[in-house]
Amino acid sequence: MPSLLRSARSTGVIAGITLAVLIATGLMLALTHSKSAARQQRLVVANYETMGLMREMVIAVQDAEIGMRGFLLTGDISSLEPYERARLRIETNMRLLEAMVAGDPDTTRQFQEFRSVTAQKFEQLNATVGVHQLNGREAALALDRTGAGRAMLGQIRLLGDALVEGQRLLLARRVTALRSEQEQADIAGLLVMAGAFVCLIVGIYIVVRSASRLERSQLELAGRSRLLQATLESLRDPIFVVDDRRTVVAWNEAFAKLAQWEPGKQAPPTLDQLLSDRSPATRALLLPLDLGAMSPKGSAVVRVAHDGRDYEIYRGEMSGGGAVVRCIDITEKLHDEAALRQGQKMEATGQLTGGMAHDFNNILQVIRANLDLLKGEVGDNAAMASRVQSATAAADRGARLTQQLLAFARRQPLTPQPTNVARLVGDLADLMRHSLGERIAIELKVTDDPWNAKVDAGQLENAILNLSINARDAMPDGGTVRVEVSNATLDRRYAALHPDVTPGPYVLVDVGDTGTGMPPEVVAQAFDPFFTTKGDGRGTGLGLSMVYGFVRQSNGHIRIDSAIGQGTSVKLYLPRTEDPVPEERSDPGSSVSGTERILVVEDSEDVRRAVVDMLTGWGYRVEAAEDPDVALAFLEKDPAFDLLFTDIVMPGTITAVELAQHAQRLRPGIAVLLTSGFARGLIPDHTRSGYPMIAKPYGSDALSAKLRSVLSNRRPTPAVSPAKASPDRVEQPMEHSRSRRVLFVEDEVVLRMSTTDMLERLGCSVAGVGSGEAALDLLGQEQEFDLLLTDVGLPGMSGEELAAKVREKYPSLPVVIASGYGRSGTQADRMHFISKPYSSIDLQQALDHAVRNVS
Repeated sequence: MPSLLRSARSTGVIAGITLAVLIATGLMLALTHSKSAARQQRLVVANYETMGLMREMVIAVQDAEIGMRGFLLTGDISSLEPYERARLRIETNMRLLEAMVAGDPDTTRQFQEFRSVTAQKFEQLNATVGVHQLNGREAALALDRTGAGRAMLGQIRLLGDALVEGQRLLLARRVTALRSEQEQADIAGLLVMAGAFVCLIVGIYIVVRSASRLERSQLELAGRSRLLQATLESLRDPIFVVDDRRTVVAWNEAFAKLAQWEPGKQAPPTLDQLLSDRSPATRALLLPLDLGAMSPKGSAVVRVAHDGRDYEIYRGEMSGGGAVVRCIDITEKLHDEAALRQGQKMEATGQLTGGMAHDFNNILQVIRANLDLLKGEVGDNAAMASRVQSATAAADRGARLTQQLLAFARRQPLTPQPTNVARLVGDLADLMRHSLGERIAIELKVTDDPWNAKVDAGQLENAILNLSINARDAMPDGGTVRVEVSNATLDRRYAALHPDVTPGPYVLVDVGDTGTGMPPEVVAQAFDPFFTTKGDGRGTGLGLSMVYGFVRQSNGHIRIDSAIGQGTSVKLYLPRTEDPVPEERSDPGSSVSGTERILVVEDSEDVRRAVVDMLTGWGYRVEAAEDPDVALAFLEKDPAFDLLFTDIVMPGTITAVELAQHAQRLRPGIAVLLTSGFARGLIPDHTRSGYPMIAKPYGSDALSAKLRSVLSNRRPTPAVSPAKASPDRVEQPMEHSRSRRVLFVEDEVVLRMSTTDMLERLGCSVAGVGSGEAALDLLGQEQEFDLLLTDVGLPGMSGEELAAKVREKYPSLPVVIASGYGRSGTQADRMHFISKPYSSIDLQQALDHAVRNVS
């Protein structure tokens, strides 16, 4: 028994020792596996944090890209703030992420590659911002359009996704290891405390899942917060959100500046603070919204003026209480609306006055023509001659009045040509001194190397004299009139503030005085027709209106700067031209009488009768027709006329210019003279034929001189159409005195118009098209052309390809190619080139050379 007890005790001791060993082993295994599981759990959490940091850095890079693009679009340096914040976030997160992945070589390699590409991306963003600041928005946009930035952003996203995917794979392995440790811990725990271990496993599972959900929720909340803040910061106008406790909970930087509040240093303001006297700006803007009551009235909009600016204040109520408030600066909008209304008013007034002036010109034409006829019949009757002279003076005064109305309406016939404005002003000095009187001092100032302008010199003289006389009237006690000629360039910023301005170089004529000046309300109406501050009988109110219309019709810009007691300055910006100023030549004079046969076409019976009587009295043989259709019937029966004198705007199935073209086909040597009360530029494009024109109303001296000039310069028989010419026949070069019919091919509309004007000034008749295919169509229609002028860069068929086809089909047609790259290609030796940019002299020489050397 004792042996049995000893054996039992021994067995018990052994069992106890074994159990203790098993328990100790189980405890050790449980402790070991618990520590291992805890380490794996930390690694799992680290994996989640690493993935979160990587996603946040990718989002930060995208925020930086958005900030940079906002800066490129707006040019506002404040748009770069998302970019600056993203850079700071990335620098901090880079350090954290580098510490987290330090123990994993593969992840460290991926991280180093991601950091390198991210650094390159920020260097590219910095370079784009620097280019914008140094060379302007267009250069920055050109750098951005290379696509390098987008490629790097895509690479960053791929690297970030790769690192996240690697972390996910590592996470899967660690979760597997964690589960293995947990299973082994389970086995060890079953030896000692299975229930406790089960509870531990459940607790670990709950903690891990809760941590994951919490992390996802935090990331989502942070993303929404960043999106909301980015949206608020993208608005240039102040905006803020106030909650139901009357505290500002969201805002943008514009609001912080308005409220003079420093976020981060001061607590968010309350409504009471915003509406107090400590914040006068927000009090003035928000008080009309009745935000203090916070009553649920729904959305509201009020307009408030503060500190010289106009604002629209929007309030939107939130369902849970509180409101969203936005303050929009509408000062520029109101300014643009006022400018638009003023422009519409001036345009409507111009249409009305222009129509009246045109009809009145026809009436004046009848009166003036009959008065000129009466001059030869009064004989020695002094009283009758005096009456005729008085009536003629009244007609001239009426003509000047209609001319002023047409000038304001921008419908006066102008003859713009390259003009030396500085020389013109110098020549006006003596006339200005006689016109202004001895009490007015005149100061002329001309800049060094002044530019030339493309204007009507006579109208410019009238404008300067008109402004000088206005300046004299503003100085009843005497003073100084200053006329300054300088060079000026109006940039895009100035053009954005003045919609009628085209950016570019201008010749500035500044006429100023030291007079009484004008208040703003008078300056606003100064250009209105018939508006005057002078007494009754001292002015028509058309002086400044005429100057305004002349400058605008000349594609220029006019501005008045004036203040009470400081004088007035009227600035005329006239478009610069690089064409040479023609030499002044005196007319040799001409005889009033003639014996040529003239066909007069005029729809107004009174004007027609007066013109016929005038021409017959001078010895001409005259036939008259009331419209182009009747005139064409005359010509088809008997084309033996020396000159066709026709009004432009008339009823009928054909136009006056089409009539002139028919007449020149029926009688190649016939001269053409057009007349109209409208400006040449207002006639439809197909009538811009280059025919000479005399504006209504005209005097007998002007008409007789114009008739003799046109008759003495009659054109010879036109050249044969290149489409009708035999390919084997060589045409003789055109005489220089003949008007050339030029087919001009240019796809840029503005360049085509300007070159067409240049060719017309050289005496050419131009047909302009925008493609080589259209040019071949015109040639195929058997239209008569003496020369082809084409640009190299055309859509579809190039200029050289067009020239080769024309030379192959019409070898007698001269071809000139305009190019900014000089002579190029295999066809260079067979064609005539002119390099851009070229002047009218260069163009004339190229055309002459091509015609002389055509093969």
